[in-house]
Amino acid sequence: MTKTFKSLTMLGIASVFICASALCGCKKEPGTITPPPEIPQIQYTTDDALISQFNANDERFAPENVTMRENSPLKGKKIYWLGSSVTHGASSEQDSMADYLAALTGCISVKEAVSGTTIFDDGSAGSKSYTKRLTDGTIFKKDEKIDAFICQISTNDAWGDRAKYRGKMTDAYEIDINAFDKKTTLGGVEFIIAYAAETWGCPVYFYSGSWFGDEGPRKSGNPTGTAYGELVRQVKEVVNKWSELGYDVGVIDLFNDESFNSHVSDEYYAWATSDAIHPKRTGYLQWWTPYFEQYLIVNLTMDK
Repeated sequence: MTKTFKSLTMLGIASVFICASALCGCKKEPGTITPPPEIPQIQYTTDDALISQFNANDERFAPENVTMRENSPLKGKKIYWLGSSVTHGASSEQDSMADYLAALTGCISVKEAVSGTTIFDDGSAGSKSYTKRLTDGTIFKKDEKIDAFICQISTNDAWGDRAKYRGKMTDAYEIDINAFDKKTTLGGVEFIIAYAAETWGCPVYFYSGSWFGDEGPRKSGNPTGTAYGELVRQVKEVVNKWSELGYDVGVIDLFNDESFNSHVSDEYYAWATSDAIHPKRTGYLQWWTPYFEQYLIVNLTMDK
């Protein structure tokens, strides 16, 4: 298996400089260390004044009406997106952050997204699980060079009693692709990491949805916030295992980022989302996409 080495994420240490003359023969004179690059600020465009003026799925917010940024460092980067309804854009005219990133930055987004599907594969006839589509689908090209593979942590895996399919992470040093139980969610997560690293040798990132609770203005009854939060936590444990083994993996964790979630008012949230799980066009364009843009700029284009 080809190993792809990890980089520091924006949620971790900003920079690390290691220079051991005994190992690499390098020696820096005082004052000659190059400072780390400045992390770009997230440029949200949320505006409460829009709430009373436009439908959140209005055509003016469509990707084709977005102005592309000049000289984006993500221009030309090819990104594969695997997921379900949130990646597809089920409540936003089939437009999601994948489409807005392409429109804003000039990156190339390829989506393999089917609403209602799960990471785990229960073996049912005609299964459209993430892993089934990953290995047997035709949207992703096995011989294509890509810059990142991004996978949705599906809320569908946290519905009702589906924790019975959760499974468990394998041993700390297990990386054999044949060792992972695709009938379980965590086995599927490990399989996806191993498959993407072996097939494309690129960074692999999982992403969660924004925070929702069990009650209050941002609530979901099924799955509950508690159930989904536990799934996100377990996926992060799996990702940490692979990161410690030297693989370039990470989690774009919208669910647990308090600054991100508190950036929008409850009124804006109600306008820009169809429910606790699915954003509308403005929710993606103005709130979610800037977060993804910063994360990918930091992890794909900046020396860390």
